[in-house]
Amino acid sequence: MDSPFPSRLAGPGRPVSVLLAGFAAALVLPILLAFGITLWQRAEADRAELEKTALEAARSAALAVDRELAGLSTALQVLTVSRELRDGNLRGFHLQASAVRDRLGLQVLLRRRDGVQLVNSRREWAEPLPRATLPDLDAAAWEHGRPVVSDFFIGAVSGRPLFSVQCPVRFGDGREAILALSLPVERIRQVLLDEGAPEGWTLAVVDGAGKVLARTTRQDEFVGQPTMLTLRAHMGGQGGTWHGTAAGGVPVLAAYAASQFAGWRVIVAVPVQQLTAPLRRSANLLIGAVLAVLLAAGLLAFLFARSIALPLQSLAKQAAALGQGEKLRPAPARVREVGEIAQAMVEASRRLRAREAELRTLNAGLERHVEERTEELVLANARLRQEAEERERAEAQFRQAQKMEAVGRLTGGLAHDFNNLLTVVIGNLGLLRRQLGPEAPERLLRAVHGADEGARRAAELTRRLLAFSRQQALAPEPVEVNRLVAGMSELLQRTIGEEVQVETVLAGGLWRALVDPNQLESALLNLAVNARDAMPEGGKLTIETANAYLDESYARTREEVKAGQYVMVSVSDTGTGMTPEVMAKAFEPFFTTKPVGKGTGLGLSQVYGFAKQSGGHAAIYSEPGQGTVVKLYLPRLREAGPAPIPPTAGTAEPLPAAAGRGETVLVVEDEPMVRDVAAAALEEAGYRVLLAAEGPAALELLEAHPEIALLFTDVVLTGPMNGKALADAVAARRPELPVLFCTGYTRNAIIHHGRLDAGVELLNKPYTGAALAAKIRQMLDAGAKRG
Repeated sequence: MDSPFPSRLAGPGRPVSVLLAGFAAALVLPILLAFGITLWQRAEADRAELEKTALEAARSAALAVDRELAGLSTALQVLTVSRELRDGNLRGFHLQASAVRDRLGLQVLLRRRDGVQLVNSRREWAEPLPRATLPDLDAAAWEHGRPVVSDFFIGAVSGRPLFSVQCPVRFGDGREAILALSLPVERIRQVLLDEGAPEGWTLAVVDGAGKVLARTTRQDEFVGQPTMLTLRAHMGGQGGTWHGTAAGGVPVLAAYAASQFAGWRVIVAVPVQQLTAPLRRSANLLIGAVLAVLLAAGLLAFLFARSIALPLQSLAKQAAALGQGEKLRPAPARVREVGEIAQAMVEASRRLRAREAELRTLNAGLERHVEERTEELVLANARLRQEAEERERAEAQFRQAQKMEAVGRLTGGLAHDFNNLLTVVIGNLGLLRRQLGPEAPERLLRAVHGADEGARRAAELTRRLLAFSRQQALAPEPVEVNRLVAGMSELLQRTIGEEVQVETVLAGGLWRALVDPNQLESALLNLAVNARDAMPEGGKLTIETANAYLDESYARTREEVKAGQYVMVSVSDTGTGMTPEVMAKAFEPFFTTKPVGKGTGLGLSQVYGFAKQSGGHAAIYSEPGQGTVVKLYLPRLREAGPAPIPPTAGTAEPLPAAAGRGETVLVVEDEPMVRDVAAAALEEAGYRVLLAAEGPAALELLEAHPEIALLFTDVVLTGPMNGKALADAVAARRPELPVLFCTGYTRNAIIHHGRLDAGVELLNKPYTGAALAAKIRQMLDAGAKRG
């Protein structure tokens, strides 16, 4: 070929590839071709001879099996002419069958067409025999009227692998039966063993159903097993051969021949290894010849190599210098290809040095880029982790909000109807108690008191549900928490008993809180009762106040917590404490560790709902055996000005049952029973009552009766307007008229974000008649003072 470099550098001579290729082709290829053809011809001849021998062995074994079966058929036909059998003497025939068994080793079986055995040489005479039948074989025997051979089966009496030869017989009295000779399959195996197959060959008999009847090897493992599908597919004719795989995955050359008497197939399997043994010997000869040829070729190659050794050594030195980065110089060579390579290496050396300088520059820039990119990836990874954590927290808060919304909807629906019913119950019980008077039978008074107590407990349960679901009406105001806690000390001590010591730790300079004081008192009382139950043998209850700041890191890990300043009230006990599993569920509604009937599971959930609805936070800290601390974080009030002093808990007297002075009160209530209770209570208190079931009717009464002194209306009304809309319409007509709302539950009419609208007077259902009359008296007197 033409060289890309000047001819003065390439040197004289022909290409070494041409010389070596011509030498190898001239020496090795003819020898390999001749040996390969000879080996192939020898292998084909050996294979054909082995197939012929195997097929002859299969035919010989099939003839031997037919001879054995023919002998058995003859013995069977001899038995069919037995006098005892013809006369129906079954006992005598059993003696003959036993003699045949003892002399010839053949088991004789006589059975009716329905399978009932009459004689069985395996059993003594009159011994019970099982039913046995071979339906297909019996049908063939009756159809042909001559002996037929069965396939493989398991004997009903012996439980062994058997085959049988059977034919129909008739008794002298015309009865019909099947006479059979039953033999173990080992008898056919012995026939195969007597054939004397060469070592390594396997002879087998496959019955008409495709199951192995006998084998010269591994008989117990394969007898009764179906042959492979590929094997059965090749046994369609009277004889033949095929190549396949025997059991165990051994490649074999197989030949088969059909038994003319029974329709069985006799198979001869020859391991392919025996066929390939001569081929391997020939291959060994070929390999030896090839090695000899290679040795001769090596000697010739050595002679050729001497002519190119020095140029190649020089080329190797140049390659080593190139690897070390040295500058190469052109050197002439006797072989043209070697000269071309040397010239190419010189050019490559020059280019490599230039590329090396370029790579150093690129590498420095790449390292800087990798460092910058790594820093970006680290920052991006940190952002992704933060976003994932925030997303998980948001999902958790969303699930909690959904749960709270579901509980709130359920609680609101229950509270509205349930509080209406409780108002009716409590109001009527109050009227009943007043009608009975103190002279009524004590048993009747106890019954009325018990019913009233049950109704009040139900009302408290509804209130707690509303508190947890954050649906209760709060009236937040500035509260001096230290004063409230100090005022509750006596009540708490009376409530929890003398076994528990109550201690208050009040912080100096405590901020004021914006919270509903009544609900805060109820929450503290709930916590004190829970603490008492956790200290059955007594202990110490500590109520502590402090200013607190919840930072951003704390708020990010807590649901619905906003960072900022709070007034903290903690209630701690020295009781049994909680496990982490119990503490995780403590705020859930209806969760309690108390026995059945000892608690509703709403105490802590009410505290939790009150704190959340007030815009604060509640947290539990507890360890088993170390007691529990519940902390309430209440929103701080930042507006300046004096705070009202809350009433001392437990010391305030209930509102007096003030009598009316004949004032007219308009009662608007869409529930008839509740309306009747309110009317009866007010009339009994000395008020004149006008009743309306909906807003338009109430406005008509207001126009017709200017003497109306107060409007008492339910917030939730049927009809075109609710209680708030009615109050707005009344205010447009008579702005000075006092309005008292009542409700069992409402969301947005007069309560927004859980708090009463400014200037709204509200009486929660269920209420008593005395509370209603006292509230109306209080509002009328306050209006009179302002007037």
